[in-house]
Amino acid sequence: MNDQTIQMIAQAIIANTKVIQSLIDALPHETKEKVASVVAPVAPAQVPNVAPAQVPNVAPAPTPTAPVTVTPAPVAPVAPAPVTVSPSSVMPPPPVFTAAPATTKAPFNSTKSLIDYIMGVYKQLGPQKGAGIQDALNSVGSPNINDVTPDKYDALYALVEAMKA
Repeated sequence: MNDQTIQMIAQAIIANTKVIQSLIDALPHETKEKVASVVAPVAPAQVPNVAPAQVPNVAPAPTPTAPVTVTPAPVAPVAPAPVTVSPSSVMPPPPVFTAAPATTKAPFNSTKSLIDYIMGVYKQLGPQKGAGIQDALNSVGSPNINDVTPDKYDALYALVEAMKA
């Protein structure tokens, strides 16, 4: 940890201490008395003056010929700014991968016409790519072409057409 980091942390602590003190000062007198009757008084901590971090590549100030006394100006307490989150800084939800719903109507409506369609695609794709038809059948939950129900025709058609592309 370098000096600049330590100074930044110290300045943040001092700023927070001043904010807390301003909040305490804003409490009603009755509340302060109730707290004082329960809590033992503590002497306020002396806040040391911390030199601000130096900016690199800045020419040093000329040395004054006469001694100069600098008195820090009183700092008004500053309430912390509310944190606002803009929509662009919010992390988007992770993507969800699901099978796309079948949007194309299958050109077959019976097991026989389904088999004819699948055989035609298999011949068109050849044995290497045509072997992927089994994966499409498994995807719709029917590893045997004879077990494909009419409600799965559109989904199977979409998967097979995607293989052809």
